[in-house]
Amino acid sequence: MELGISSLGNIIDYGLSSKYDDIPNMLYLATEECLKFAEENEIKIVEIVVDPQDLYSEVKREEFIELVNSYSLKKQVHGPFIDVNLCSHNNLISQASVEAYKTTAKLCKRINVDLITIHPGLANFLLESLRVFNTIQLSRALNELLDYTKNLNLTICLENMTKNTHIMLDQDNIAQILESIGRPDLFLTYDTSHFYTNNGNVDMLWERFHKIIKNVHLVENYTVESDTHPSLGSGKINFKAILDTIRSHHYKDALIIELSSNEEIKTSIDFINKLL
Repeated sequence: MELGISSLGNIIDYGLSSKYDDIPNMLYLATEECLKFAEENEIKIVEIVVDPQDLYSEVKREEFIELVNSYSLKKQVHGPFIDVNLCSHNNLISQASVEAYKTTAKLCKRINVDLITIHPGLANFLLESLRVFNTIQLSRALNELLDYTKNLNLTICLENMTKNTHIMLDQDNIAQILESIGRPDLFLTYDTSHFYTNNGNVDMLWERFHKIIKNVHLVENYTVESDTHPSLGSGKINFKAILDTIRSHHYKDALIIELSSNEEIKTSIDFINKLL
């Protein structure tokens, strides 16, 4: 297993500060700070959050690519998720979300990244019966995306989600959705907090899906009603039990610490290292 960090906390920290002139500059500086911290602290891997994927002008995009490529540590990407909804009832929104991920996939190749985590979006929050159509939309969208990326040597990992998204929830719901998508080239990112909000069975999840889980987000939580990403070890998630389960299935890939603020990143790293 390779312990890594996400740039999400840096982005949120910069976004709440006045240390930047515009949004592209904020994302550049946040990413630079994350990469620099990782290199100085011998972190093996960084998950770079790219959201939105088309924010950069051509000049800014080249500067960002140059920055990322100037660091030799291993990198992966978390694709855009704030305004992205692959499973949307609205065909225009679903298709626009596919195009957003296609653009991100092309950027991944420019920065020598071979794994990207994506979100399914938000299913209907009013009518449970209509969520069947959300799954149909997600299947259509992912089949198009996977067909597009099949020659890019890029691993696509669909992330499990919090209960208020109504899609990719516990181990049973995940199984139903993956069966409907029907792609052997689709993999999973397991998020500890998202799964916690659904009262999922971690042992059962890993027993069923360990062969296709290629990325793990280590995220703390206090309650099943929220997903606030506090410092690891400060909440209710049993990371020791989770890591024991992961080890039992001989998982060799990334463990990404994902926080809402990287002010507590060193505390979280120390907490996990004691369990590894």
